[in-house]
Amino acid sequence: MRKRSVLGAALVLAAAAPLALNPAAASATGSTGSTGSQVSINQYADFNFNGTQLDVGLQVACRGGTGLVNVWVDQYYPDTPDPLGAHGGGVMDVVCDGKMHNVGVTVIGVIFDAGKARATATLTAPSGAVTISRSIVVRVV
Repeated sequence: MRKRSVLGAALVLAAAAPLALNPAAASATGSTGSTGSQVSINQYADFNFNGTQLDVGLQVACRGGTGLVNVWVDQYYPDTPDPLGAHGGGVMDVVCDGKMHNVGVTVIGVIFDAGKARATATLTAPSGAVTISRSIVVRVV
């Protein structure tokens, strides 16, 4: 079971109220506090290279130099043609200068297809580690 700070939970609740009016803008966010690490996952991921790669967008903030974000995506039948599901992961270095940065992570897996999936991102940084998860939509662009 993951533990979240009270501030992180409050940020998620505060962000959810205005986003209820615009479901396309909804996102999952996680935080270790006002001076810690923050990460959010974009609602959409891009399908490419015959279903073996997904590009997942994130917003990341942390302090202390550099960090690492690890993204894992699970997609289940019937959104993937594989009855066992499609699974894959990817890793990207991130800048930890206290500012919010856009980060793209290429997830390598097998038999991803357009449709619903579940993404999990873990940010490990000097300012703290945080893990979040959300439903995403894989789309062909």
